[in-house]
Amino acid sequence: MHIQSQRKILTLLIVLLISVFIISLFIGRYKISISDILTNMGTRIIREEPINSNDWNVFFYIRLPRIILVTIVGAILSMTGATYQSVFRNPLASPSILGVSAGSAFGVALGILLNKEGLLGPYLFSFSFGLIAVFLTFYISVWSKVKGVTVLVLAGMAVTSFFNAGVSLIQYLADPYEKLPNIVFWLMGGFNRAGWREVYISLFTMVPGIIILLILRWHLNVMSMGDEEAISMGVNVKWTRILLIFVSTVMIAPTVAVAGQVTWIGLVTPHIARYIIGANHRYMLPAAGVLGGILLLIMDNIARTLTPSEIPISIVTAFIGAPFFVYLLIRRRESGWNQ
Repeated sequence: MHIQSQRKILTLLIVLLISVFIISLFIGRYKISISDILTNMGTRIIREEPINSNDWNVFFYIRLPRIILVTIVGAILSMTGATYQSVFRNPLASPSILGVSAGSAFGVALGILLNKEGLLGPYLFSFSFGLIAVFLTFYISVWSKVKGVTVLVLAGMAVTSFFNAGVSLIQYLADPYEKLPNIVFWLMGGFNRAGWREVYISLFTMVPGIIILLILRWHLNVMSMGDEEAISMGVNVKWTRILLIFVSTVMIAPTVAVAGQVTWIGLVTPHIARYIIGANHRYMLPAAGVLGGILLLIMDNIARTLTPSEIPISIVTAFIGAPFFVYLLIRRRESGWNQ
């Protein structure tokens, strides 16, 4: 695909993301007056006066931080999914491949079981156990003395199974009337807890990772061709792979802490991005991030408006993502992986 065409597609995707972002701000069971919001916004910016308006409070303290957080998490999951698929040269790779998601989920469940309520406790536990999961995966793959990426993927599957068993054990031990529902609803995913504190922590931990991945995206082009080709082009495959996996892990763990387990976005969105813009990571990686934000915003809008009570986001992503992935499996060429 020509570079000019790729730039136009990426520009259109960014415009679409901005449009969906703005529309999402005014979707919900509580109807917000646009004119009232614009008036209050002018008052806040020009006069710096306190605002006492229900519309403004819902808009500024509930909707806006939630929409920002959904966009960031969608972008993170999609970009890390694209990174894993290129690093492992496996179209089925996703943020859960190294056990990161399962380890982080175990950390969140353990934090709730130990009464580490609020955001900081689950965040630290999620981050710590996400890193432990990656360390275990690497240790097992090195200990096996079998070279190749496949053993790393298999080790990740074993670690994922181990931490999933740990989550089940915590659920079995948890108080069934208070802590168990909190653990279950947190792990099912959702953005109903989103606030400005969650946005600030996400921006602090995730945005630097996005910048690093964008800087290193040409390495992904080289590594997706294979280790021998990458070495012949002067890339230190071992350390580049470790750096990309570490950065992706640091980005994923906070998403579990603030939003629970959001499935399918990191697996499906990179394939859509490759299909519409090509496999060149110079444009594919940012396109995957923008598409991830768009898709997760749409799914979050469905989750919070389809029924009287909010549906966990992982249910919506699974209902939409799984059939689409089956479609990609049937028509593999349209996934764009082999371009």
